[in-house]
Amino acid sequence: MQLLNRKQKSKSVAKSRLQLILVQDRTGIDEDIMESLQAELTEVLSKYFILEREQVEMEIEREQDSMALVANIPVLGTKVRHPVQA
Repeated sequence: MQLLNRKQKSKSVAKSRLQLILVQDRTGIDEDIMESLQAELTEVLSKYFILEREQVEMEIEREQDSMALVANIPVLGTKVRHPVQA
């Protein structure tokens, strides 16, 4: 059962990467930039939320004259943050 789960994750990762490459080709955004963007946004969000980092997906969608960053970020919960005292 665990082997099947790994294959599903590998399949999902491969599919996500292929989609990212196709989107990058259409938008002209470099793959390194998209990976950096995803890593940085995930890092910032992880300060406030407990994330399932392996499942984070981001892509750029283009429609006519506009583009949108579409993100699927599984949130497992929130982190307790204490206010900074001055």
